[in-house]
Amino acid sequence: MDERTLETLELGALIDLAARHVQTPSGRKRLERLRPSADAAEIAAALDLTGECVEFLAASGRFGLAGVEDLDPVMQRLHIEGTALEPRQILALERLLAAGKGLRESIRAAASPGHLPILGRMAAGIPDTRPLLEEIHGKILPSGEIDDGASPGLRAVRREIAERRHRIQRTLESILRASPQAVQEDIITFRNGRFVIPVRTDSRTRVPGVMHGLSSSGQTTFVEPMSVIDQNNDLVRLRDEEGIEIARILRALTDLLRHNADSLRVLLELVTELDVAQARALFAEEFQCVAPRISGDGTCELADARHPVLEHSLRRAGGAPVPISLELDGEHNVLVISGPNAGGKTVALKTAGLLALMTQMGFHVPARAARLPVFGQVFADIGDHQSIAANLSTFTAHMRNIAEAAGRLAPPALVLLDEVGTGTDPDEGAALAIAIVDHFRRSGAVTIASTHYPRLKMWAEQTPGVRNASVEFDERTLRPTYRLILGTAGASSGIEIARRMRLPEEIAAAAAALIEPDHARAREYLRRLKEALDEQESLGKALVEERAAVALKYSSLERDFARKEQERASEFTAALERVVADFQKESEGALRAIRDRTEAARARRAVEGEAARLRRRAGRLGPAAAEAGSAEGGAPSAEGGGEIGPGDRVRVLALDREGVVEGIQGETFVVAIGALRYRSERGDLLRLGPGSPPERAAYRADPPEEAPAPARELKVIGLTADEALDRVDRFLDQAVVAGLETVRIIHGHGKGILRRAIAEYLSSHPQVERFALAPPEGGGGGATVVELCR
Repeated sequence: MDERTLETLELGALIDLAARHVQTPSGRKRLERLRPSADAAEIAAALDLTGECVEFLAASGRFGLAGVEDLDPVMQRLHIEGTALEPRQILALERLLAAGKGLRESIRAAASPGHLPILGRMAAGIPDTRPLLEEIHGKILPSGEIDDGASPGLRAVRREIAERRHRIQRTLESILRASPQAVQEDIITFRNGRFVIPVRTDSRTRVPGVMHGLSSSGQTTFVEPMSVIDQNNDLVRLRDEEGIEIARILRALTDLLRHNADSLRVLLELVTELDVAQARALFAEEFQCVAPRISGDGTCELADARHPVLEHSLRRAGGAPVPISLELDGEHNVLVISGPNAGGKTVALKTAGLLALMTQMGFHVPARAARLPVFGQVFADIGDHQSIAANLSTFTAHMRNIAEAAGRLAPPALVLLDEVGTGTDPDEGAALAIAIVDHFRRSGAVTIASTHYPRLKMWAEQTPGVRNASVEFDERTLRPTYRLILGTAGASSGIEIARRMRLPEEIAAAAAALIEPDHARAREYLRRLKEALDEQESLGKALVEERAAVALKYSSLERDFARKEQERASEFTAALERVVADFQKESEGALRAIRDRTEAARARRAVEGEAARLRRRAGRLGPAAAEAGSAEGGAPSAEGGGEIGPGDRVRVLALDREGVVEGIQGETFVVAIGALRYRSERGDLLRLGPGSPPERAAYRADPPEEAPAPARELKVIGLTADEALDRVDRFLDQAVVAGLETVRIIHGHGKGILRRAIAEYLSSHPQVERFALAPPEGGGGGATVVELCR
């Protein structure tokens, strides 16, 4: 694509608009050199990258590239072995490293599998230069000075310099106080790298030392007193040592950066590419652009397209452009636009051409929708190319451009011709216009031409593959509307426009009378056709509005239906909750009754079973045994066999187990059941008799059973909250019966549902003293340690 066409289509102005959004000098250079590509894959990748940047900007904001400087001179110097970078150059590279680190982190945070894949791959390609950044960070201050902490040697020599300066200043201050008559001013100054004091010239001999110059008036002599000469010498030496250490630090940092030069180049390239992509994305946001689709069948479709340079200019003036729409497909590759002067024909050509170039540069385009092919060539013959220096008239300049385009044409190509064939005899011009447009049509190029020639309009109407279009002219106001209407040719309306330009009416009327009848009839035909199209468009708009109203009504009905369904669902839910509540209440009452009956039946079975065992025992042992049994307290009664005291044997009805009372705490009995200790109320105990002495242990009714070791932890991982709480409830009852003081409940980490449900349950349990998450070595947040009431 030749630069003349790019200039004609105002590509430079477009790039200037986009360049306002770049953040780095390298990005600006890259954007200014950006030109349309003819590689479909490359164009698609650039458009996708722009789209991902638009999405990233909406979600995460801009890339942090501010502060990155022009690094081309720095990289060139870094390439030269043995050279050391200046502090500010190293600082510029440090900013690049920091920008790369920020890019890597921000894109990785926003990207995910299947989301922002191009940006994700670019972030993965950013070299990990964090060790390098950590090595050089902070060693150079923003002012370009070397920080004291850049090396231990620099810190030491600067500390010594500060001490020596302070010592020199104290010495000089004492001299100033000792010789007030000889001193011109009570200040300490600096000359030739050494500390001096201002002495009156006429009192020069009163302060022995080395003279370092006179003031401009000659009345002051700057003297370095003899007592500070050695100290000043030491200060000069220390400054030299400081310079040597700084040079060593700069060489070391330069060598480190030179060793990572390849990573720096890769990083700079990625930063530049992302800066340009972000500029395209910000441009898309500014002008409400859409991503154009690439057509493979030659379709060229623009819906409500706007020329961005014109739009920017009109915005600054408080206006807005009139969008245009056009469509060409594989069967129609030529569009002939006609209509009045200043009606927008040239803007339509430039808009189509510039949006095609933007697409092939990876830009989104300002339109409601766009579908464009990839053009290998774009030719534009627009405007007046008259040149006195080149001895070219307007007509010859146009013909030269068209001849070059025809000679170099190689489809797929886009050809834009403004006022084709003008500048010569109208008949010859019309014939040339038809022949030129037809040549490009037969060559397969997508061609858009503007004209005032009636013959070219008629040819477009009658030729396959060619479409007419016109820019609208409002005959009531005698002004163009700038709307592009497809499917009909437009009248030039030259006389009406002349009247609007205040041409004397007698001249306009005389011109109208001179119009040929055929031309007048054609003009009238176009006017009636325009009225028919306007009526058709009005009917179409009415149909669209009617459809919108029907859709709105249908949507309202859907909302009403959804609201009523929601109300019915709410009523059903409320009724269901009432039924469930009633059922739960009745179930709880039934369960309490069943529990009471069960406890009574269990007690009766225990008494009856014990009585039967005693009767069998008495039958085996005879009267003596019966007497012995009587001496021990007799057979237990259903009421519990009298008072219960320490040492008595009892049956715990709730557990259906025997044990021995170890003690009484208030109204609570502590019962030993094997190795377990159980606390119980009096009503849950059945007295069997006093504890048997050791020698009579053989005559017990039943030998004690070996109790299993109590469980100290419970696992509920994988259970629902209800299932887990049921098991926790039983587990705590068993732990209390076993006399355990501490237990552990393992619920796992997961989403924390079990942990929260168990914590809520434990907070109201009467037997729980306190609870907390287990320590790290005991399961951490995956387990809860419970302390039971003693």
